[in-house]
Amino acid sequence: MTTTFSLQHIFRRFKGKIVITFALLLLENLAAVLQPLVIGMAINDLLDQSLRGITFFVVLYIIGLIIGVGRRMYDTRAYTSIYTAVASDTVEHQRGQGVATSAIVTRSNLVKELVDFFEHDLPQGFSSAIGVVGATIMLAIIDWRLFLGCLVAIAVIYLIYHISEKPIFRFNQKLNDELEQQVDVITRSPRPSILAHFSNLAKWRIKLSDTESVNFGLIDLALFALVIFALFISVQGANPTPGGIFSVLAYVLEFAEGVYVLPFIFQQMIRLSEISSRLRGT
Repeated sequence: MTTTFSLQHIFRRFKGKIVITFALLLLENLAAVLQPLVIGMAINDLLDQSLRGITFFVVLYIIGLIIGVGRRMYDTRAYTSIYTAVASDTVEHQRGQGVATSAIVTRSNLVKELVDFFEHDLPQGFSSAIGVVGATIMLAIIDWRLFLGCLVAIAVIYLIYHISEKPIFRFNQKLNDELEQQVDVITRSPRPSILAHFSNLAKWRIKLSDTESVNFGLIDLALFALVIFALFISVQGANPTPGGIFSVLAYVLEFAEGVYVLPFIFQQMIRLSEISSRLRGT
C-alpha cells in the first residue's frame, strides 16, 4: 500500500484527475481575465452606438459559464474518489504504526483537509494567481507605471508572508497536538480537563485568526495605496476614455481581489505541511 500523506504524493498518485480539473480551471479563468478589457470595449462601442463590444462580452461570458459548470461537476466526482482512497490508506497505515484510536480519528479527519486543498483551496489560489498575473500583464500594456505599482505591492505582500510563516506553523502544530487528545479527553477526563482542552483549542485558533487579520490589514493598506495610485495614472493619459478608465480600475481591482485570497491560501499551505509531517510520523 502506498502511504500518500502529502500534497506531492497525492498529486503524483492522482495526477490525471487533478490535471484535468486545473486545465478546465485555466480555461475558465482565461475567459475571466479578458472580461474587463471586453467590457471596456463594450462601453466605448455603446457610446458610439455600436453593439460589437457587448456581443463579444456575451459570447465570452457564455463560454466561461459552460466551462465553469462542467468543471464543478467533474471536480466533485474526482475529489470524492480521491478522498475515499487516501482516507482508507491513512487509517490502515496509522493502525500499523500502533497509533492511538483518538489520534487516528483526528488524523483521518485531517486527511480531508489535504484533499479539500486540491478541490477548493488550490483552485481558488490558482484562479487568484491567474487573475493577479493577467491583471499585471494588462496593466503593463496600458501603462508601465501601473506595472511598477503592482510589483511594489507584490514585494510588500511577500515580506508580510515571509515574516509570518514560522508563527503560523507553530500555532497549527499546537492546535493539532490538542486535537489529537480530543477523543481521550471527552471520554475519560473530568470536567475541568475538558474545559482546559477546549480553552486551549480556542487559544490557538485565536492566535491563528489574529495573525491572519493582521496580514489582511497590512495587505489591504498596500492595495488601497495601489488603487489610489491607479486612479491618478488612469486619468493622466493622452486621451482618457470612460472605457479605458474602467478597464484600468477593473484590472487593479482584479489584482487586489486575487491578492486578498493569498493570505488564506498561504496559511492553509503551512497548516497542511504540518499535517503531512504528522501523518508520516515525522
